Amino acid sequence: METVWKRLDDALDLAIDDAQYWENVCNEVVDIFGATGAILIPTDPSFRGVWMSCSTRLKLTLGEYIEGGWHLRDPREKVTALMLEHGYSTDDEIFPDRAAKAEMPFYKDFLYKHNFGVLTAIRILTPNRYWGLMLHFANDHPPISEAEIALIGKIRPILEKAVTKADEIAHRRIAAFAHFFKGTKSEVYVMDVDGEQCFNLDNDGKLSNQINASDLLPKEMSNELNDEIKEICASDPELSLSKSFQFRERGENTNVLVIQFPPSLRHYFMAFKVCAITTECSDMDSLKHNRLRENYQLSETEIATVDLLSTGKTPNMIADLMSLKAASIRQRLKVIYQKTNVSSQVELVALYGQL
Repeated sequence: METVWKRLDDALDLAIDDAQYWENVCNEVVDIFGATGAILIPTDPSFRGVWMSCSTRLKLTLGEYIEGGWHLRDPREKVTALMLEHGYSTDDEIFPDRAAKAEMPFYKDFLYKHNFGVLTAIRILTPNRYWGLMLHFANDHPPISEAEIALIGKIRPILEKAVTKADEIAHRRIAAFAHFFKGTKSEVYVMDVDGEQCFNLDNDGKLSNQINASDLLPKEMSNELNDEIKEICASDPELSLSKSFQFRERGENTNVLVIQFPPSLRHYFMAFKVCAITTECSDMDSLKHNRLRENYQLSETEIATVDLLSTGKTPNMIADLMSLKAASIRQRLKVIYQKTNVSSQVELVALYGQL
């Protein structure tokens, strides 16, 4: 058993630094409890999106859970309510008659098929409200035992300590990200999936001046922004999608770059999932952007890449800024080279300067 706990400690050390390793944590928790699956999910709707983690086997069933509409017919909501009240709960508390439970479509046609027929929910306190560690057990798993209750008491503070430390690291990284723009004309904003929580991020990485996400763009474009934010939030974090907008209002030209925070920069239990960077442009810069768009058919994201390159940013720095891998930026530059008929960064920057 000591080996299992050591593996959990090792997995947490990795997960604290990089959110992608929380799947390993879930796998180790499954082994400790003798469960068949585990998932960490939010109890607050503002944390919607793909920012959650689960064990490998359970992850394979999530597609069926969503596509089959089972998430709309999941009858276990009361388990979460009891978990929040008491610290942990089981579905035996709301469905004490297991024979009757086995005939319920959600159990009979979905959970039992995957041997996830018994649920124990454990309340985990994070810096951003409670999350639930949902442990699934085999269909014939007996009611919760004193030994399992003792394990819950042991594992909860371990996970809560790790989550708190991970949150601190993520905030420091976001602060460093904001510092990247110190001394520039750019403003950095962070927001949740619905745009309801939108804050300016100052050069010291501190949140201030809450605004509406729709205020970042003119009214006629705000609905498009909301749709883009939801698309970016709902995407796989590994895709690191980004969208770029440009508009002119009250005689000023403004670029808005919207990107998804990558798992390496934040953690899934943080509310903020998206970053918007607004930059005021001179008339000359705006003219250059229009020429890139009209003469060379560059996309808004490609134009943003060229603009950053022209200010002295390296492909690696641009990759960090856009939450992409450096290889993705280099591939994007190759496409830009083909469109603009140049063969190097030097030639591209020179072309941009001559526009």
